Amino acid sequence: MKSVKILTLSAAVLCGASAAWAEAPKLKVYHDDEARDTVYTAKYYSIGVTTPGAKATIDGKECHVYKTGSFGAEIQLKPGLNEIPFTATLGSETATAVDRVFYETNRKAPAAKRTETTPLKWPKHLLTKEYAYLQFGNGADRLGGSKMNYLPADVPLTAVGETSNLYQVMLGENDFAYVPKSSVTEGGPGAATVNTGSTSVTNTGKTDRIVVSLPQRLPFYTRSEIDPSTILVTLYGATNNTNWLTQLNTPGMIDFVDLRRDGADELTLVIRLKDEFQWGWSVDYEGNNLVIEVRHRPKSLNIKDLTIGLDAGHGGKYPGAVSPSGLTEKEVNLDIVLKAADMLRKMGAKVVLTRDSDQGPSMTERKKTWLEGGVDLAVSVHNNASGNPLIPMGNSCYYKHISNRALANALHQSMLKMKLADFGLTGNFNFSLNGPTEYPNALVEVLFMSSLPEEELLADPAYRTRLARGVVDGILDYLAQVRKSVK
Repeated sequence: MKSVKILTLSAAVLCGASAAWAEAPKLKVYHDDEARDTVYTAKYYSIGVTTPGAKATIDGKECHVYKTGSFGAEIQLKPGLNEIPFTATLGSETATAVDRVFYETNRKAPAAKRTETTPLKWPKHLLTKEYAYLQFGNGADRLGGSKMNYLPADVPLTAVGETSNLYQVMLGENDFAYVPKSSVTEGGPGAATVNTGSTSVTNTGKTDRIVVSLPQRLPFYTRSEIDPSTILVTLYGATNNTNWLTQLNTPGMIDFVDLRRDGADELTLVIRLKDEFQWGWSVDYEGNNLVIEVRHRPKSLNIKDLTIGLDAGHGGKYPGAVSPSGLTEKEVNLDIVLKAADMLRKMGAKVVLTRDSDQGPSMTERKKTWLEGGVDLAVSVHNNASGNPLIPMGNSCYYKHISNRALANALHQSMLKMKLADFGLTGNFNFSLNGPTEYPNALVEVLFMSSLPEEELLADPAYRTRLARGVVDGILDYLAQVRKSVK
C-alpha cells in the first residue's frame, strides 16, 4: 500500500492550554523497521515510548509503562488501513499519537530462493589468499554460508563451477565445497593427488605437534568429536604412503594418532586425546608440510592462573540492536564485559579484551587480539533482538565446534539460574568468533533488546552487574567440570 506512511516519530498533540506544552509527556510510536508501511499478518505488536511515570493507552486500553518509558499492546488488525490511537498522560497533560499500518491480506507466498551453481566450461586453477575458507554449500544467511574451516594461504584448488560470488571447488575426486571468489587468486598448479610421507608426533612442552610430510599443500577439513575426545583432519588429494608414524616422546594431550582412508584420495588423521575436554588446536603449513598443534591442558585450572578472553559485541559505528527507548546494544555489551573483566581480575585472572571503549574492531582484529593474547578460553557477549516484544524472550548461548558445547552450556545454565527465560543452546553456529579452533569459545546472547521487560532490566546498571556475574559464574562452572574430569 504505497500511500500509507507509518509514523515512526509522531508529534505529540496536546489536550490543554498551549502554555503547558513543555510539561506534556513525550510520546512516540516505535517501529523496528521505519521503512515498513505494510504488514501481512493480523497479529501486530504496537509499541510506544513515553516519559517514564506517565500513564499510556493503545487503542483505548491502558498499558503497563516500563521504567524505560516503553509500552506496548497486541493488536488484531483489520484488512486495509488501521489507525491505532495512542495516549500518554502525565499529571493533567495528555499527548496523543496514531500508529498507522496497512494489513495486506492478498500477499502471495514468495518463491523459494535457490542458488544455482553454473558449471565452468574449463576447470580453473586457484590459490587461496590469507583468511580463505571453505564452506559446505552455496547458500547463505545473515552470517554467511556454513563454514567448514579456514585454509592457509597458497593452497591449490581447482574450480569446476561458480555462483555470483563463490567458486565450487573439487575436494579430491568425489567431494566438493565452495570458496569465496574474493579469497582466491587464479593460478597455481591446481589440485592434485599426492602421496603422504613420514609423520611424527612430538611434545613441545605446551603443545603436541604433528608433522605430515607432503610434496604439495592440500585442502583439508578439520573438526572435533566428543566421547571419545577426538580431533579429525581430512586431507583431500592424499593417498596413504606413511610407513613411519613416529611418536618421539610422551605427548601431553594426545593419546594416539592414526590414519584412516575415507576414499580413494581422502586421508583422515584421527587424533585421539587423553582428556575429555579440549583446549584448542591449529592446522597450518610449514613449506609443504602439514603441521597440527594440539594445545595441552593448562598446568593449573585455577582461575588466577588462566587468561580469559572477553568480547563486547559491536561498537564504534556499529550499534547493534537498538531498544525502543534508544538503548544501544554496543553500550550494554561493553558495560557487562567491563564488569565481568573486573570480577575476573579481582580473582587473579588475566583478561584480554577485544575492546574496552566505544571502538568497532573487525572480527579478524578481535580474533587476532585473543590469539596473540594467549587466551585459554574466550566468551563473546551480545544481546538479541526479535520475536514478541511484550514478553521476556530469554537467554541463549552458541557454539560452532562440538568440543565447545560444554562451555556454551555452562554459560547458559549459569544465566538460567537467574530465572531468565530459556531461548536455547545452539550448535554449529556460524558466528565468526565461534569459528576459531585454537581455544575454547562461546557466544552469550544475554537478553533481548527488543523485549520491553528485558529492555527495562538491561537499562538497569545494577542488573547488568548481576548479568556480568552470571557470565563469570558460567566460566567458573566450566572450569569446575574440567577439574572434575581430570584423571
